[in-house]
Amino acid sequence: MVLSSLLLAQVSGWTFVDPRQRGQSAGNRMGWRIQVGAFIHVRNAERLARRLRKQIDLPIYIVVEPPWHKVLVGDFVDREEAEEFLQTLKSLGYTDAFVRESPVNVQNDESVGEGPPGN
Repeated sequence: MVLSSLLLAQVSGWTFVDPRQRGQSAGNRMGWRIQVGAFIHVRNAERLARRLRKQIDLPIYIVVEPPWHKVLVGDFVDREEAEEFLQTLKSLGYTDAFVRESPVNVQNDESVGEGPPGN
């Protein structure tokens, strides 16, 4: 089941994160993601992730927090940005979505790791 989920994730454009597996990073700093759903059955989480991929252009993650498979969106450094995008998701019909603190991937954020201005 996990192998098929990983293969589907690569093709579908979302990431399957199982913190129980060593060497699989859940992020490189703390930030914010939007939780759109939580499911006992991984197939329901995969279905939601596929639907979201068709609607938005942000990273989508399925994070395993036993017994739940949680569908999270985005890698927001600022909570305000996450709150703004939450309104977009709610307008798409995801009315139960909410912002939560989470490890995020910011390797493409040029502001991370820069020194003070003028360096």
